[in-house]
Amino acid sequence: MSSKSSPKGKKNQTPRTRILKDNTIESVAEYINAGKAKNIIVMSGAGISTAAGIKDFRSPGTGLYSDLAKYNLPYPEAVFDICFFRDNPDPFYRLAKELMPGNYRPTLTHYFMPMLAKRDLLLRAYTQNIDMLERLTGLDGDLLVEAHGSFASSECIDCYVNHEFAWVKKSILKGEVPRCPSCKGLVKPTITFFGEDLPERFGRMAVV
Repeated sequence: MSSKSSPKGKKNQTPRTRILKDNTIESVAEYINAGKAKNIIVMSGAGISTAAGIKDFRSPGTGLYSDLAKYNLPYPEAVFDICFFRDNPDPFYRLAKELMPGNYRPTLTHYFMPMLAKRDLLLRAYTQNIDMLERLTGLDGDLLVEAHGSFASSECIDCYVNHEFAWVKKSILKGEVPRCPSCKGLVKPTITFFGEDLPERFGRMAVV
């Protein structure tokens, strides 16, 4: 092969055009304010909620998984494992009491999303977070995709009947395990656990 041959997969590749002056927040703001951004997609994770006081999951020594020894779990992720939950739901409900919506307030980063929406610039906001802080900003639910679900709704893991989260929250705060009145199955917030499918809305909006 000639030394002048193109690398595999890069033949006839169109050169990228730089649209930002540099890789800074200021350049992004300048681009938006110049009216050049029309359909903005925001993709966020645990990092935007740490300023609200919510721990991320995996930071060594300070993350949520490093703080779960008190729950006597076989491994940290078990608290969000659907198979472990079926056998021992108590650790999740104890943790849920700490993470309960209402204990934390949105940050300026969260309020950036509805600000974009008011200017008709936000196409959609995808979040991995389950804390509902995006909802608390007043962001239109049609613009929000909670990729891992949230505390906003609850359902039985056996018969899939939906239940009012106010009832589930009351049980959790009292230290009780909420069970379905119909089948006695465990009722949990519609947070996606390991071993469960991602929310239907996430798959639908990913196609859109």
